[in-house]
Amino acid sequence: MTPSLDDLRVDARSGVGPPSVLQNGSVTTLRQTWILARNDLRQELRELELLITSVFFTVVILALYAVSFAEMSKSAQPKAVPGMLWIALAFVGALTLTRVFEREREADTFGALLAAPVNRVAMYGAKFSVTLAVLCVCAAVLVPGLLLVFPSSGVEGWSALEMLATVLLGCAGFAAVGTLFAAGLAHGGGKNVLLSVVLYPLTTPVLMMSLVATQRVLQAHPGAWDILAKIAAVDVILLIVGGALFESVLVGGAARGSGGGDSSTGAGGARAPRTGEVGPDMLGDDVR
Repeated sequence: MTPSLDDLRVDARSGVGPPSVLQNGSVTTLRQTWILARNDLRQELRELELLITSVFFTVVILALYAVSFAEMSKSAQPKAVPGMLWIALAFVGALTLTRVFEREREADTFGALLAAPVNRVAMYGAKFSVTLAVLCVCAAVLVPGLLLVFPSSGVEGWSALEMLATVLLGCAGFAAVGTLFAAGLAHGGGKNVLLSVVLYPLTTPVLMMSLVATQRVLQAHPGAWDILAKIAAVDVILLIVGGALFESVLVGGAARGSGGGDSSTGAGGARAPRTGEVGPDMLGDDVR
């Protein structure tokens, strides 16, 4: 019998889950993604480490925009605000991606994740979902703030639905690329610098398309949905490629990161995961 969502519950407090949850062939990749993403989101909602950092950084950028461009002419605002939006989201996204695998790195649970009977696409989807959720929360602060500070940035008749679709699709494309490379760079030193060097060139097409789409939305351009459709197609391609390459990138990064060993783990293996982390006990008996 196909297990229900209640059967798939992973107890983040005790670190115990039903042994058959992730071994059952009827459990789909989507459901595995939901389990892992929910576990990460629960942990984040308890600590609010990543969310508070990202939102605070967003507010600081918004305040800097307000002070620096307070005298901007009304005619320049519709062209400048889309750039402000996506520059801010690009920086917030990079900040988020440097921390999205931090719990696994600190608790040294990458080995447990790789040994677990979980589809690697589900792992990628879970981290992508967490990154996208944080970006959307920051965008929910940034977009109204920019429109409030620069009231002439949009003409009458622009669609809130189109703006929502633009932000969601743009952030999804950024997160699809960023999650893949954040996994590969999560083990080494200087990962923050390396991630930025790799991330921004690869996400520039999505950011540029999102910027153009934002301009068209704010100007009530009739062709806004055309470019949104193109961004959606690019997002689908990026998600497929990211899911296909995630295991290779993660395994390669873990191999490089464990090459020198970790004296704090001892010869016996990895440290125990922190509360809320996905460890062997949470993923089935055959992992042990």
